[in-house]
Amino acid sequence: MLTAYIDESLRRRPHDDSVYAMAAVIIDSADHGDVRTELESLRLGKSPRLHWRDESPARQLAITERLVNMPIQGIVTVYLHGKEVRTERARRRCLERLLIEVEQTGVSTVVIESRSPEQDHLDRGLLTGLRTANVLPKSLTVIWKPSVSEPLLWAADAVVSATTWWLDGRARYYDLLVKQVRAICLE
Repeated sequence: MLTAYIDESLRRRPHDDSVYAMAAVIIDSADHGDVRTELESLRLGKSPRLHWRDESPARQLAITERLVNMPIQGIVTVYLHGKEVRTERARRRCLERLLIEVEQTGVSTVVIESRSPEQDHLDRGLLTGLRTANVLPKSLTVIWKPSVSEPLLWAADAVVSATTWWLDGRARYYDLLVKQVRAICLE
């Protein structure tokens, strides 16, 4: 059984279009335990989770190198937008396409990083609309979890961050993941 773990990244660029991106890291349930253990081993000290923006460049490279050897596949949706586009609209665009893409790969369960009850409710509204329109099947299970309680979300954080950094001209990390990650630019 395949499960997708989803996280997002927003990069506001004052002199260019902003970037909103969402990554799904797809993992077979048979590999969940090994991948969780591997990701947990990357935490430093008492840190409750891995988070890309909190890591040094050397640690980001070490995390990326470990991801390359994990049995994961990634899909990233990227939406470049001007200042007039609200963050929630960019999120809806990315999440809608990402959910469609992961469902088409055979994923049966999706775990999305929880933001807050109010913001998760907005995502649920989108999901309900997609199901009502028969874009997504009702059989696709979608749940929200905080990243501190699900280490597999940390892999999605690293993949989406490496992708947005690549878009900013820092390709080092994404170049390592390119065989495992498919990026989709939205219009």
